[in-house]
Amino acid sequence: MNKIKLNIGASPIWEKQGWYTLDHKYIKKDKYKIQGDIAKIRLSNKSCSVVFCSHVFEHIPHIKLPSAIAEINRVLEKGGVLRILTPDLEKICKAYAKKNKNFFKKALEEDENIRTDLGLGGMLMNFIVSPGQDTALLNRNLDKFISGYAHLYSYDYNMLSIILKKNGFIPRKASFNDSQVAEMRTPMHVKGLKPKWQNLNKKFYKKEKLIHKLIKGKYKINFKTTGFDRDPFTSLIIEAVKYRDVKKNKIDQFFNNSNKNYNRYAYSLNRDKEFRRARKAKKIF
Repeated sequence: MNKIKLNIGASPIWEKQGWYTLDHKYIKKDKYKIQGDIAKIRLSNKSCSVVFCSHVFEHIPHIKLPSAIAEINRVLEKGGVLRILTPDLEKICKAYAKKNKNFFKKALEEDENIRTDLGLGGMLMNFIVSPGQDTALLNRNLDKFISGYAHLYSYDYNMLSIILKKNGFIPRKASFNDSQVAEMRTPMHVKGLKPKWQNLNKKFYKKEKLIHKLIKGKYKINFKTTGFDRDPFTSLIIEAVKYRDVKKNKIDQFFNNSNKNYNRYAYSLNRDKEFRRARKAKKIF
């Protein structure tokens, strides 16, 4: 039986022959489209040979990322490859510390949604915390909506390499399109156009007569994408090989119950009776 090649968080407009995709935005059922999220992948143990994950980790609460990577470990066979792209915290912070306006100008060309009203500090923080539709923040009484979020956290190579090594992977810091998997040496691009990376911004859309607009909370898009690596200027790229299996519960205990990690304080509210009662009443689990 052929092993599965899986793109996690691919978005509904991405497709490539022979590849499965996983995204929480899927509505219609399809053999190659898996509805769900990275915390619970609906695939059998060791069913995948390759997992690609581009600009997803920054959307996951940092206390959940180690167990999410453990779930990737579960579906990957030994020797399987995991390729990751995420905003490069070190690179972006160095540019901010040096007040490198040219860096942020180029970053804005890659992603026009970066906020610009608060100067370089606001642009830096947009890589770490940004508005979106992935995570909702409510007050502690669970009766007031505060905001929706996309980015929740950011990483440098050292941070992710520690998590990957504990999760049974051997990581390396990769370059744009340098994957050991031949298919993943082609950058993300619009289907029907040349297979080279181009910043997907308004200037590009206008030039190629493409539509990509958010209208009343829903996107109107008239094209499909394919390929892999994107945003080479601001992305941290890591490629890791799985060398051993791990147990998700042990990974969670290691990262979130350590005396070197204050993360578990975020769960202290669950000890409040009124909060637990409100969660139960609103069926929030």
